Parts: sequence; structure tokens; C-alpha cells
Amino acid sequence: MLAFGIAIALGLAAIGVYLLSERTLNAALPVAGASIVVPTDIAAIQHGQHVVGAIALCTECHAANLGGAVIVDDESVRVVAPNLTRGGVGGRLRDTDFARAIRDGVDPNGRALWLMPSDEYHRMSSTDLADVIAYLKSLPPISTSLPGNEIRPLGRLMLVTGQLDLLPAEGIGGAPAPAPAPAPAASPEYGAYLVELAGCARCHGPGLSGGKVPGASAGAVVAANITPAALGSWSEADFFRAMRTGRRPDNSAIDTLMPWPYYAQMSDLELTAIWQFLEVVPARPTGTG
Repeated sequence: MLAFGIAIALGLAAIGVYLLSERTLNAALPVAGASIVVPTDIAAIQHGQHVVGAIALCTECHAANLGGAVIVDDESVRVVAPNLTRGGVGGRLRDTDFARAIRDGVDPNGRALWLMPSDEYHRMSSTDLADVIAYLKSLPPISTSLPGNEIRPLGRLMLVTGQLDLLPAEGIGGAPAPAPAPAPAASPEYGAYLVELAGCARCHGPGLSGGKVPGASAGAVVAANITPAALGSWSEADFFRAMRTGRRPDNSAIDTLMPWPYYAQMSDLELTAIWQFLEVVPARPTGTG
């Protein structure tokens, strides 16, 4: 009898977890919609390609040809970055759908996209956003065969207990677009914008002090402290060399878990701006935020 009661309780708990997770996954999030004018000129498309490949690192998840890829497949969840070309979802999305997906992390129905880092892209300037969309719309159609997203029982339990950070859009909460991004310039302000867009805090922490990367396995490479506490002896030339060649001042190699091959494509102005920002961030001991 006791075993029967336990089985009933477990069954009810499983149903509750399923229903709560479904409600979370399918909730329509508020979005502060904004019109977007997407250019068609080649300069805009080329700039959009630069943002996609060198700064926002869209190709790291969606594949080099943006035809999509499985990015997580473990005991809790399978997450698939979709095909962004006209052979995939890119052929069905309106300009406003693209904008909402990038800045707000939601699909056309307002549901949060899985692992879409819109908390980093929310501040994307209107120019950068429009040019990214122009580039995505210019891509030739690619046919790919990809499985769908899948959340497994463990993942559902982790989601409802706050242990699975699957829906970054929940943290945006329909907030209006932040203040306009600074104009491109060799300035700390523009550098801060680029660091946010590039997702540096994802590994290096909100204060850029490095340490263990959230979610990384035991023994994984730790993120470097990139505040003046660790970079105080570096010069701007050292920083450029590290970003362009993956070599520190002592000539040791930087692990490619740090996506310097992507960032190497940044312009001199962009790298100068980032360096100027890193020079003025508060110095912090490694791993303190």
C-alpha cells in the first residue's frame, strides 16, 4: 500500500513538472515591438556579414554557412540552432520576426527561443540589426536535415527548479530597446558595446574577472581574467597580437575555446575600442565576478 502511495505521488509530481515546464516553454513573452527598415545595398550586407561572423558569433552555433546545427544534446535537452537561410526558417521570417528573434529572443508567436543569447544582443544598434537581417536575407538557400529541439524529463525538472538556463529571453521581459548604442569610434564606450555584443561576459563573468566558466565540466579550461588586475602589464600591441594570432605576450597559445579566430576578423578600430574599454574596467581578482 505504501509503495502504491509513493508511486501515485511520484506520478502526480511528474505530471506537475511536465505541466509547469510546458507552461514555461510555451508562454508568450511581452515584447516592445519596433519597426525596422532593412537595407539592400552591398555595403550594408557586407557589414551585416561582419557582425554575424566576427562580433556576434552567430556562426558558432548556426554553423559557418548558417545552415543550422545541433549545439547541445545531453541527458537533459537537445537544442538545435535553426537553419537561418531561405532553405530554413530564414525563408519564413519577416523582417520584424528576425528583429524580435535577435533582440528579444522570441519566435513569431512570442515564445522564448532556446539558448538564443538575446540578453547579449538586446542592445544591438538599429544599424547593426538592420544590416544583420539584410545579410541573412541575402544568403542562398541551403537544405539541411536537422532534428527538433527536445527537452527530456531531467531537463523539465531542472527547468522548473531554476537549474536550467534555457530561455535567456525571460530575463529581457519585454523591456524597450536600451539607449542607442554609441557610434563606432576608438572609445571605451564603443568597446563596452562590442564586448556586450560579443558575449565576453558569458565566459569571463559580468566583471570580466574570469575563472570557471558557468556550466563547464570539471577540469575544463578556465576563462582568463581580462581586467587590469591581470592585463596590467599588457600593451595594446600585446592585445592585438593575442586577438589576431592567439598568442600571449610570452608566446604561449590561447585555447580556441576562446574564439579568437572569430574575433581576429574585427577591424583595428573595433579592437582598439575594446582595448580602451578593458583598460578602464575595475580591476578584480580572478574569479570574483
